[in-house]
Amino acid sequence: MRKSIVNLLAVPLLAGVACPAVAGTLVASGDEWQLSNDAYADPYQTGTQQFVTSLAATFGGSNYLFLSGNGNVPQAKLSSAAAQFATLGKTVTFSTVFSPEMALGYDAVFHFGQWIDPTAIKSYVDGGGNAYISLGSGWYGTAGGEAAHWNPMLATYGLVAGSSWFTAAGFVQATVTVGPSSALIWGYGQSIEKLPGSLTSQSYIRGKFSPTGEEIGLVGASRALLTSAVPEPASWGLMILGFAAVGAGLRRQRRVVSFG
Repeated sequence: MRKSIVNLLAVPLLAGVACPAVAGTLVASGDEWQLSNDAYADPYQTGTQQFVTSLAATFGGSNYLFLSGNGNVPQAKLSSAAAQFATLGKTVTFSTVFSPEMALGYDAVFHFGQWIDPTAIKSYVDGGGNAYISLGSGWYGTAGGEAAHWNPMLATYGLVAGSSWFTAAGFVQATVTVGPSSALIWGYGQSIEKLPGSLTSQSYIRGKFSPTGEEIGLVGASRALLTSAVPEPASWGLMILGFAAVGAGLRRQRRVVSFG
């Protein structure tokens, strides 16, 4: 009888520890071309495939939504990324509109530079969804305008977008110095950096451009990418109480066995 009581006491306390954080993962890229068909041409192809493989592992799940409302990167220019995700066990659906409600059935949403309400993305991620967003599109007039549009939301995840574009004639190759890729395509675009002192984010991919060699953050991510579910302070307290209860119960049980 005592053994049953101990088990009943321990299970709900320890079960609370195993629950992951509610929020999903946000990944923010400084350029909208990084998953386009152009990114699957040499010399970017290998690095792009590495990046997509990493995103699939990061987001998990099987149902992905591609938002194809940007005229620069329409649905036709996303076929290569969709095909690679399919080889990784993901089903990709396209849509030109987005709302947190319509996205509930998807494990990850991918945004490719078009205008979108950042608070809608935040609501989706805070509700447990995963999101990939792209800046650098010029959709907001200037890099400063785009940064102003996104930075209040990005700051809540410990990230910040730069207010200037890194320009070049046509596409350039960003040589990756940190992150799960060897090189990425870059067509203008702006930096995505970790806010100084933030404990909720990381500079996911960093790179350099020739000939200046300046290193910038290309892609940033929320901390959910860095860690598995870690018990919150309150959960640690419950876990300690649970272990104490289990230990006390087992000691009592051993006494009964010894003297019975």
